[in-house]
Amino acid sequence: MGKATPSRRHAEGDEHVSAQAVAADEKVQGENVTVRRVRRGTTQARVTTLKGPAGRDFVLLAGIGVASNYYVRLAADLNTTGSVHAIDLPGFGGVRHRDRALDIGDFAEIAGAVIDNLGLDDPVVIGHSMGAQVATELAARRPELTSLVLIGPVIDADARTIPQQILRLAHSALYEPGAVRVLVGMSYAMCGPRWILKTLPRMMRYRIEERIGAVQADTLIVRGDHDANCPREWAERLVELVPRGRAVEVDDAAHSVMYRHAHEVAKLCLLHDGGEEAVRELEPPSKPRHPAMRVRGVAMNVAGMVRGDDALIARGIVTQRHATDMAD
Repeated sequence: MGKATPSRRHAEGDEHVSAQAVAADEKVQGENVTVRRVRRGTTQARVTTLKGPAGRDFVLLAGIGVASNYYVRLAADLNTTGSVHAIDLPGFGGVRHRDRALDIGDFAEIAGAVIDNLGLDDPVVIGHSMGAQVATELAARRPELTSLVLIGPVIDADARTIPQQILRLAHSALYEPGAVRVLVGMSYAMCGPRWILKTLPRMMRYRIEERIGAVQADTLIVRGDHDANCPREWAERLVELVPRGRAVEVDDAAHSVMYRHAHEVAKLCLLHDGGEEAVRELEPPSKPRHPAMRVRGVAMNVAGMVRGDDALIARGIVTQRHATDMAD
């Protein structure tokens, strides 16, 4: 019977802290989740890695104010074909930050530092919402990256005001599952209004349409058909600007299309990067998770973020994955 790794809190100034999630009992024996801290200058990011089979690595970048745990379903699907690295950028998901506001270029630099620190060789970079801006800037600065996926990229040039974006987000929220609204709400509470308000103007000012032309990577743009923040016309405009790209629309989906439609989005990502063979390696979608254990895992994960307890974050993910195994 395995033993749980003792909790370890990240100490300010540490270059790298790793918390290995070890099975607490026989039911989760062998699970492999690692949480690291990566620092660049005075900023730091937290990286949650789901170890997978030998294959292409995936780097996930979340939207403004949001913790990476809303990628939980997409990460689980991608994890069947390779290792997944979900990044919590400075200020998001309980990650400490300096008071100085960061722009999209700053976030892209810390994301690049994560890739370098982990020694990743040309990972597939996936960004959602503001994370799509960060992913675009990262790819524009790093022409060696060859595969980019932008989910619901913002900001639509025809609606570059905060009131317009809030109204569009509210419209999209009508079509989001309740679990997404809960996860995003908890993330906003952890982030705090001050940091969101510092970051929001930088997100609004970033002109992705002027930077995407510098991206050399093969680019896939994914949007839900109810995504008001990334209208169809906007996605099509971005595709025309990127040297090599295409856009796909997912039916009955909203801004956070990668949550409810995780399996479909995973297939799109794998087809974009590796073709039919990679898709065949993707396991069938899991059955509904054991609800009590799933809630327990989410609570552990969020509590770990609030407390800065990386081992608890990792154990929460292991618990959620075990809930899926029990259901299957």
